[in-house]
Amino acid sequence: RVTVVYDDLPEEFLKRYACDRFRFHQVNLTDFDLRYGVNDVRYFFFERLLKAHDDWKFMFIIDAFDVRIGKNPCSQLREGILYIGHERERLKTHPWMKARFQKLGGKYMKWYKDETKEKMRILNCGITGGSRELMLRLLKKMIQVLTDPANDIMYKNEDINLNMAALNYILYNDFKGQFVGGPPVHSKYKRFQYKRTDVWFIHK
Repeated sequence: RVTVVYDDLPEEFLKRYACDRFRFHQVNLTDFDLRYGVNDVRYFFFERLLKAHDDWKFMFIIDAFDVRIGKNPCSQLREGILYIGHERERLKTHPWMKARFQKLGGKYMKWYKDETKEKMRILNCGITGGSRELMLRLLKKMIQVLTDPANDIMYKNEDINLNMAALNYILYNDFKGQFVGGPPVHSKYKRFQYKRTDVWFIHK
């Protein structure tokens, strides 16, 4: 089943596409600090949604426009493993990622500067999935990092868009050996391999 989390959509659109297998879940963005961009605030709503559905054994969070379904992953899912989008570029030398960690500051920037390794790839928020238990742990950690009062950006008049830095910090520190990416989870990032049927997701 698919659940689309949204804040505002035309009623005609909802009536046309809603069904038992394709559901829509409306949220109110004013429930949280309006400085959080949609890429960050979504994690607060995802946690709420997962907690409300005890019947969900596994859950995937995927971007609505950047990710396409290649094939059904259900028969291959395993307990104790997170399925995460992997990019081809290195985390350590990436200027955009460095800028995100600088906005977090403190222990997060220290980790990025001192402890990231050359072999570490950027982990992408566009595909995250796993068992209910692991996803609840991950979502809790994401919210803890995004709301950490020690974050440098909390004291600046700026929008908050730190989900990518938060995800990489959390997975490399708190879920070592518990996450996988690449085939069969997803295609090569930004290679637009839309004809592939051997992977679960095609990520751009």
